[in-house]
Amino acid sequence: MSTDDIATFPDDDLPLVRRGFPWPMRVGCVLAGAFAVVMPLWELGRGLWPLNIASPFFAIIVGGAGYVGVQFIRAGLSGWGDHWTYPPHTVLVQRRAWGRLTTTRLTRTNVAAIEVRRSEDSDHDDAPWQVVIVPRPMFSGLAAAAGAGGVFDAGCYGSCDYAERVRRALHDHLGL
Repeated sequence: MSTDDIATFPDDDLPLVRRGFPWPMRVGCVLAGAFAVVMPLWELGRGLWPLNIASPFFAIIVGGAGYVGVQFIRAGLSGWGDHWTYPPHTVLVQRRAWGRLTTTRLTRTNVAAIEVRRSEDSDHDDAPWQVVIVPRPMFSGLAAAAGAGGVFDAGCYGSCDYAERVRRALHDHLGL
């Protein structure tokens, strides 16, 4: 690693947030969705036509499988990604979905708090501590842009002490 590369890494505890939906998983989602749409229709189509007393039952099964399949296809085609950068006294959250790139600027004027929360989600057993940026309520567009729970997720961490260091680094960077 060259010295130029080392200079690009921050020496503070600001989180490196770069999330994306990798293309192999996206392709897998599209294929699984197509399978979920086509196979029930192929296998149960005989129960739909000609119309009979059992047709509504088969229609519910095929319709439910089609709905799930379409959601998988949508997830695979969206191309979702999340990237955070840190200009002075600002956090820029760049999100990509459906070929559009949106940028949300977080500053001390629109951030209410930076919190450490314990995640009760079983997916985060190895990293149960989550750092979140809570937007001010008066900036209603930020809550919609934030994501799940109306907060910006700065990542999950294995220890409460390190999550607190990340929270403090974000707090100091924004000048709160």
